[in-house]
Amino acid sequence: MLLLKSHSLRPPAGSSLELGSRAFALLWFAFALLWGCGTAQPPVRTSPQTPPQTSPAEEVSGDDHVIDVEMGPPAPGSLGARSEDFLHAIRGEEDWEHLYYRPEYQNASRTEVVKVVIDLQRDWRLYFINSLRHELHFGFVQRFIDPSQDHAAFNIREYRRQDRRFVCLSVVHYLDANLWSIEQAASDILDTQRLSRAIGIVRDSFRIEGADLRYRPLSPTQEGHLAHSEIPAFDSAALRAQIRYQSLVNGVAFGRLRFVRGELDIASVSPTDLLVTEYVPDELPPVAALITARLQAPLAHVAILSRNRGTPDMALRDALSQPELIALEGEMVRLEVGPQDFSIARASAAEAEAHFARIRPQPTELAEPDRSIEGLIPTCSLRARDVRFAGAKASQLGEICALGIPNPGGFVIPFVHYQNHFQRSRASGLLDRFSSERFQTEGEVRAEVLGEMRARMERYRVDPIVLRTVVQRLRGSGRAWIFRSSTNAEDLPGFNGAGLYRSVIVRPPMSERAVEDAIREVWASVWLQRAFEERDWHRIDHRRVAMSVLIQPLVESIEANGVAITRNPNDQARPGVFVNLQVSGGANVTAGGNDRIPEQLMIYTWAEENEPEVITRSSETGGRPILTQDEMRELGDILSQIHDAMTPSYTDGSNAVDVEFMVTGGANRFVVVQARPIQVTYRPGQTYR
Repeated sequence: MLLLKSHSLRPPAGSSLELGSRAFALLWFAFALLWGCGTAQPPVRTSPQTPPQTSPAEEVSGDDHVIDVEMGPPAPGSLGARSEDFLHAIRGEEDWEHLYYRPEYQNASRTEVVKVVIDLQRDWRLYFINSLRHELHFGFVQRFIDPSQDHAAFNIREYRRQDRRFVCLSVVHYLDANLWSIEQAASDILDTQRLSRAIGIVRDSFRIEGADLRYRPLSPTQEGHLAHSEIPAFDSAALRAQIRYQSLVNGVAFGRLRFVRGELDIASVSPTDLLVTEYVPDELPPVAALITARLQAPLAHVAILSRNRGTPDMALRDALSQPELIALEGEMVRLEVGPQDFSIARASAAEAEAHFARIRPQPTELAEPDRSIEGLIPTCSLRARDVRFAGAKASQLGEICALGIPNPGGFVIPFVHYQNHFQRSRASGLLDRFSSERFQTEGEVRAEVLGEMRARMERYRVDPIVLRTVVQRLRGSGRAWIFRSSTNAEDLPGFNGAGLYRSVIVRPPMSERAVEDAIREVWASVWLQRAFEERDWHRIDHRRVAMSVLIQPLVESIEANGVAITRNPNDQARPGVFVNLQVSGGANVTAGGNDRIPEQLMIYTWAEENEPEVITRSSETGGRPILTQDEMRELGDILSQIHDAMTPSYTDGSNAVDVEFMVTGGANRFVVVQARPIQVTYRPGQTYR
């Protein structure tokens, strides 16, 4: 078993290692994927951040409930005043309504959860817990069953050992699909025989009309239960088909609600537009917020850009036909995207203007380009300080090389050659147009000017000495090569810049014309409108932007592509890395998504024996896993190593690494192709460092 070199081997004081119920998700993101609120939204019941700290009460043997000693008996005829801390059976919807809560850190939205404990020492006695009061299994057990329990020992014994006293489960109601599941913590390794018996007890004690409780495994070990038992299995495919609401970046936004049917024309977009799009766009200039009518890949470029900007991002299936949105089309609105639901309402112009003033980022300063370096530089000789002539992408890959982590290597054409080409092609002569009022206020005018700048750069010949040197380096390799951007205006703390610039693949034979066209196209992509608008929103001085070309051998034998964030974006109390994977030939995991679901994993890093959590399997594999459990742990080790090495130097709030990688069938199973800063934030009062 691989030892995870964790960036946080111990959770913060007072936090719990138990995972509770981990639901189906497509996010982040949040990442996980979150879904469904149709036209009507039920009230959000979330647990208090700190469970009540009261003295243990004696259990009343044989009763269906316990009267809280502080609250007294329930008021007659008042459900809201009922004081049950647990029930031994759920006899109908009224019981469920009293017990459930909607966790803010849940991987899924539109879910209701009731925690369950079975006491093996008391003849398998069952407790459905009032989970709004007692969010943790441990807290309930300590108060009502065994006051001598120690939290850390409980977490190890009751989830990771067979000689346990308790079985800890959760019942989860997925509202949109009206599906019900029984779930363990992903780390739980209870044997199949006792799990099967526990599931049977819960099912026999649960009586809500139409509710067919079925087991939902959340780890590879738990998936193995289904192959060796008759445990009734949860239908993840049926759930996936009913997903409606997905939260990727939570927060509040103000903007003019604008519907976009068909493809998005980025030249027509304003930072004050709150977009509702038919498709998930591959390019997204700064906007107030994004609502897509199709599901997104949680770590796609549009979601990463939204996270970097701090602008809400969500999906609502069939959003363009939703009455609550149609009624507000063209209006100034306030949108709040939350982990369980969203809300939207009309807003005043004054509220919106104040909001825009608050969220505009401070100017991002760029490293001054160094023109003194002229020769081709091997990527693995670079370090972070070399951003001044090689750009951030190449320099940070040099740091990956220094860690001994497999990567494509390659070399860079330094900044000076881009700057010379920019001047000689006369593209630089169009910079004066940037100060005109029409350029600043009209997207179509910007598109025209920027298009001409690119055209001039793509027509002008590359310095023949530089071109000849590059061709000589590539010829005879027998391999395809990818030409990538590496600028001083991407992959920076506070400015992620995911997907702003172009990459070009050149395949053998390496003709001089093909190499020249690739260099020119990559250079010219500095002036793509998506890149310009993103830099402009961050108040970057466009005149100081410089680009090197990072030229790398194309990774071969690719089985899947992946993106990861080296922190758990949902719950800082359970350190881990969040991973999205998609098989080769499926949708690229960095593309928008449009309902093609990646495999999503939470690989926990606070102890080596943790089970990885499978949030979703890829929609392209028929439910088959992309990675084995050992491979998940190996990947977690690599990502933790990157996190530990790179985050200490980050500034401006960046506290994690956004890593792109390939899964190959070659000698190196994982090949890292990009690593850049990203900021993961949590709700107020919840952070770990």
